[in-house]
Amino acid sequence: MAQGTPGTISAPAPYTVITPGGIFDFFYNINADYCKSSYAYSVYLATELPTSMSPSNQFMSGYYFGRYDAENYPAVPYPTNPAPPNLTMPNFAQPQGGFGGGNPATNATFYVLVLEEWDDCEGTIGRKIAMTANPIIYNATST
Repeated sequence: MAQGTPGTISAPAPYTVITPGGIFDFFYNINADYCKSSYAYSVYLATELPTSMSPSNQFMSGYYFGRYDAENYPAVPYPTNPAPPNLTMPNFAQPQGGFGGGNPATNATFYVLVLEEWDDCEGTIGRKIAMTANPIIYNATST
C-alpha cells in the first residue's frame, strides 16, 4: 500500500463494516520523514473513546491488537515487529478469558485506534505520542 498522510490510518477506511471474527485490512502511515522518526505504535480497537486524560480505573474499553514498528531511517532501519497486513476482529459475544465475560453488540461504532511514539528535530523531553482513530461499524445487521 502506498504511503499516505503521516499519522493516519489508510485501512480500514472510516465506517468500514467488520463482522466479529472477520479479517480486515490494516495499514498505518507512520510519522516519519526528513527530520521525523517513528519508533513504535500500538493498535487498539476502542469500543468507547477516552473522555479524559485523568487517571481512571477504566480509561477506555476495547481490545489490544499489538505493538509494531516500521522501517524508517535512522530510528528503525530494520523493523523487528512490522504490522501484519490484516487483523482479525474479536468476537465480543464470546468470553474474553479469565473473569472477562462476553457482551454482544450490533451496529456499533467502534474505533481502530493507534498510539504512536515519534519525534522530530525540534526535540522534546521523552518522545511525542500521537493518537489517531478511524471509526468502523462492528457487526452491522442493517445499513
